[in-house]
Amino acid sequence: MARGRPAWSFGCAGRKALALLLLVVVGVSALAVDSSVTVEVRWRVLPYQSLSLVDTVGQFSSFSFPLPEPTADSRLQGYSDEENALRIKITSNIPWKLQVRLEGSDLGSSLEVRRHGDAYVPLTETPVILTRGSNGAFDLGVDVRLRFGDSPADPRGALVPIVFTIMPD
Repeated sequence: MARGRPAWSFGCAGRKALALLLLVVVGVSALAVDSSVTVEVRWRVLPYQSLSLVDTVGQFSSFSFPLPEPTADSRLQGYSDEENALRIKITSNIPWKLQVRLEGSDLGSSLEVRRHGDAYVPLTETPVILTRGSNGAFDLGVDVRLRFGDSPADPRGALVPIVFTIMPD
């Protein structure tokens, strides 16, 4: 062995072959890593529903409004309508239904409600479905109808708690 030259030297051709082999191994490894990496992301979106009563001032969880004084025409027809008496804002990311019911009232079947433009439904203490919807944001008008003569109580002086409930459909 000659001095100054290591025993394991490859020479110029050997270094080129080693460099080529190293390049091939690194390239194949990079391709193998690139094609074998799988990233899986999962998330769960929980159902969300929001219901609020809307006034010109803001949003509320409870709201009061006086029934209007009946006109001569409304007395002749037997009822008085108040269109858009309530505004309800609903936000949901799932299909929903809106139920309505009375809570402890002696008005009997004197009071009816509807989503603005739909058919009136009588209010009782048993929940009824007022309307349904899909996901999104909705601003609903609720019309109130007061029938005269169905109840011995004076409906104008009565406090009538109406409960609106949003639930999955």
